[in-house]
Amino acid sequence: MNTRVLPLGNTYTGSKGSVHAPVAVHTPAPVHTPAHPHALVQAPVTYGNRAPVVVYQQVAPTNSSSIVALVLGLISFISSFFFLGFVGIIFGHIARSQIKARGERGNGMAVAGLWLSYLSVLFWIVFWLLYFGVIALVIGASIAAGNATVS
Repeated sequence: MNTRVLPLGNTYTGSKGSVHAPVAVHTPAPVHTPAHPHALVQAPVTYGNRAPVVVYQQVAPTNSSSIVALVLGLISFISSFFFLGFVGIIFGHIARSQIKARGERGNGMAVAGLWLSYLSVLFWIVFWLLYFGVIALVIGASIAAGNATVS
């Protein structure tokens, strides 16, 4: 069987002289790929009245514990409620284990919550140690100078 390719807009005359309407071809514009900016990718072509096949896939749910870990880590990081950082650390580790076991989304939020919580707790522990350390040094220096007493 012989076939021939006609340019768009032409008509085809069959073997019995009947004229067939041209085939409607939808050709999308070429798309640049992020891997190579100069390479062009041609999207699939749809012929006639056929609609493209669309496959819907259910998205995995987001883990609630990862959201809680991120929120608690943010609150702990931007405020002086450093004890919320401990709770954020706990929720972050729980979320990571649940995400691995259940195949849920939210691993990035859990990791961000863990980072913020750990940094917050570390910052506030260092801050309070320095604060009380400076106070202890000032008291110790005044006692060593001999012009103050502790009663």
